[in-house]
Amino acid sequence: MILPLPSLPPELLLLPSPPKALFYHGDLSLLKRPKVAIVGTRHPNAYTKAMTRELARFWSERGVVVVSGGAFGVDVLAHEAAFPSTILISPSSLDLPYPPSHKPIIERIAKEGLLLSEYESSFMPKRYTFLERNRLIIALSSLIIIPQADLKSGSMQSAHTAIKLGKPLYVLPHRLKESLGTQSLLERELALPLYNPQTLLERHFPELAKPLKKSKDDLLLYAQTLPSYEEAVARFGERIFEYELEGKILIKEGRIMPL
Repeated sequence: MILPLPSLPPELLLLPSPPKALFYHGDLSLLKRPKVAIVGTRHPNAYTKAMTRELARFWSERGVVVVSGGAFGVDVLAHEAAFPSTILISPSSLDLPYPPSHKPIIERIAKEGLLLSEYESSFMPKRYTFLERNRLIIALSSLIIIPQADLKSGSMQSAHTAIKLGKPLYVLPHRLKESLGTQSLLERELALPLYNPQTLLERHFPELAKPLKKSKDDLLLYAQTLPSYEEAVARFGERIFEYELEGKILIKEGRIMPL
C-alpha cells in the first residue's frame, strides 16, 4: 500500500524547495540508517558496471543504505547489488513504476527496500521531475558517489546539487577521454577520486568501520544480493550448479536467489 510519510526526513528540510509531501512503499526503517547515493550514466562501460556493483555491495554489507533513482545503467546496478538495503526515489508516482522495464526490481524494493516519491498518484514523469528526483537523492544521502557521467547529463546536475549542499562528492578514476563529466569535476577539484571505499567508510562512518565477520559460505552471502546468473557463474563456476541441485539457491528469471 502506498502511504504518505507522516513527516519529511530532516535531511530534506535543508533543500531550498523541499517537497510538500512524500509517499512511500516499503521499509521506513531504512531512512534512519546511514545513506550513500550512487548515481551515474545510463550507459556505463564494463569497468563502471563492475565497480558500481562492488561499491553497492560494500556499503550494503556494512549497514549503509544505497540511494538511487531506478534509472537504466548505474542506478539499477546499484539497487540490485545493494538489495534489500536500498532506497529508490522515483520521478513518477509509485503506482506507475518507472521505467516500466524495471518493474520486477522496483516491486522487490517495494517489498524489502523502500520506494519514495513526491507525487501522489497517476503521475507520469516529466522532464523536470527527473531533476526534482535527483535533488531528493542528493539531499537524503550523507555522501555522493558518481561512478561515470557525461559532461551534459543529469548526473552532472546531481553533482552540482551536491556541491551546493556541501555534500562530500566522490568519483571513480577513469582513463582519459572516458567519463568526461567526472573528469571535469576532478580537474576543477569539485570532487575527490575514489580509490578505496574503506577509506570513505572510516572517514564518514567511523562507527561502522569494523572488520566484517566472514561468512561461513561466501556463495550464499553473495546470493543475497540477487546477482545475475552470468555474473554468479563467472565468479563461482560449477559451485552454482551444485548449490542449485542441493536446494541451497534458486535460479529464476536470470538471477540467483538464496533459499
